[in-house]
Amino acid sequence: MELTKKERRALRREEQLREIVGVARTRRLKALAVWAGAVLLVAGLIYGIYYYLFFLRITALVDLGETFSIEGTKHVPEGTNVEYHTNPPSSGAHYGKAADWGVYDEELQDEQIVHNLEHGGVWISYKPSIQPVVKEKLTNLVKNYRSKVILTPREANDKDIAVVSWGRIFEFDVATDGSFDEHVVKSYITNYKNTGPELVPD
Repeated sequence: MELTKKERRALRREEQLREIVGVARTRRLKALAVWAGAVLLVAGLIYGIYYYLFFLRITALVDLGETFSIEGTKHVPEGTNVEYHTNPPSSGAHYGKAADWGVYDEELQDEQIVHNLEHGGVWISYKPSIQPVVKEKLTNLVKNYRSKVILTPREANDKDIAVVSWGRIFEFDVATDGSFDEHVVKSYITNYKNTGPELVPD
């Protein structure tokens, strides 16, 4: 049955109305998507600024550990037993060959690692009795650095973990559940790596 002229006009108005409503809905959805993206972006920026200013920067402004007098830089023959004034040593006479950077499962001679400190390295040592989860966290942390960081067990430590750079020692015990603030250790590395008397490129 053919529609009348009036019915056709009404049908066209209805179609136009649906089209207008559809366009308006599409625009609203696009506007909502843009606003949602903007909100997420701003939230991400705020979090990034907060993390940088109120954690990394504040941590960086705090001197970690204790500084000690430099005990010298003399090279001695391998096998020589050097008496250091700090535990672990943070400077002084040492062997002529530094250790390779990275993770070790066995103790190295203090006299060798002091050479790494002289080259601007950071030495992280831990008591062999620490929980396996602590050793795993330290291992994963150190593996993020291609050089200038070395990890070893060390029975003679006074505390569970000692983080050492040239002339500075930061040491602490871990919690009973094996937790410790990894961000503080990373901050130490950032602040005190490459502070030895010999600048050796990474």
